[in-house]
Amino acid sequence: MELKQFNVTVRCFDPTGRFADGKDVVLPVDSPDEEHAVSAAMSNAVAFTRKTEGSGVLPVAFACIAVAGR
Repeated sequence: MELKQFNVTVRCFDPTGRFADGKDVVLPVDSPDEEHAVSAAMSNAVAFTRKTEGSGVLPVAFACIAVAGR
């Protein structure tokens, strides 16, 4: 399987606030196609983002906003 190189931009934001106030992160992904690149980037964004504080859950959401070859 040939892997292609992509940059996937994921926005992490507070769903109770404004989408535009979120933080964008560009993740490099080697994947067979754009769909798999987005899936890999989103799962990494979710895995490595803080979702709790103390004994409480933080409101956090993710959106893929761009995919480009690199």
